[in-house]
Amino acid sequence: MPLYELGVIIDPEVAPEEETATLERLEAIITDAGGEMVDKDAWGRRQLAYPINKKNHGVYHFWKFDVGGEVLEKLGFEMRTSDTVMRSLVLNLDHELRRKRKMDKKYEARAAVKSAKRMARAEAEADADARRVRQEREEP
Repeated sequence: MPLYELGVIIDPEVAPEEETATLERLEAIITDAGGEMVDKDAWGRRQLAYPINKKNHGVYHFWKFDVGGEVLEKLGFEMRTSDTVMRSLVLNLDHELRRKRKMDKKYEARAAVKSAKRMARAEAEADADARRVRQEREEP
């Protein structure tokens, strides 16, 4: 099963019991489908970058979990229809990690080419200096 990350912003004006109930419903959707919660990170109340529904603050929660892709539709529907959820985002971390590894390989290849060019340039300069020193010794 792929690894996903869920980011949820909960309405700060909602009662803590209702917030907990919403989060428990989301977790139940994941665990009922045979998923496993890997990590839960509650950031708490934070200021938003821009107002959402005329609110400047939100309660942030980030989860990492393993689950089959068919559950994402149910999870997304629950978050869209819930009045307590202001914004949400689900990322496939396996896909993101593959993309990051691919980009890292490109950067490493570019760095290797640059270092090879630097080494060649340094060797050429060292050879030129050695020739100049030999010529200066031979001329007098």
